[in-house]
Amino acid sequence: MSLTTEIATLLTSQTSVYIGSIPATPDNIVAIFLTGGFPRDMSGTLVEEPTFQIRVRNASAATGETVCNTVKDLLHGKSSAAVLMIQQQGDILSLGRDEKNRSEWSMNFRCYYRR
Repeated sequence: MSLTTEIATLLTSQTSVYIGSIPATPDNIVAIFLTGGFPRDMSGTLVEEPTFQIRVRNASAATGETVCNTVKDLLHGKSSAAVLMIQQQGDILSLGRDEKNRSEWSMNFRCYYRR
């Protein structure tokens, strides 16, 4: 299973979760993007330290902010079958509004991942 799929399974309580894209519709979405990461350890282990970004878009600024806080709680400190731990980096960053006046945010995370 890919890292983004693992992350998506931790967000099952959220509707409209997308991996690697932000579609024009629906208005309210959560999207997962890989953002690089940290150099791999030379010890020969298969533990990697990738980073990823969560983008949230919502027609309601108040509801979208609540979704962001829910996502933070669902991910920070959590693990799954291949993800050993997720660590939030920074806090919610407002991206303003898109061309359809929907509010957007981003949050960045680091994780320890075993392929």
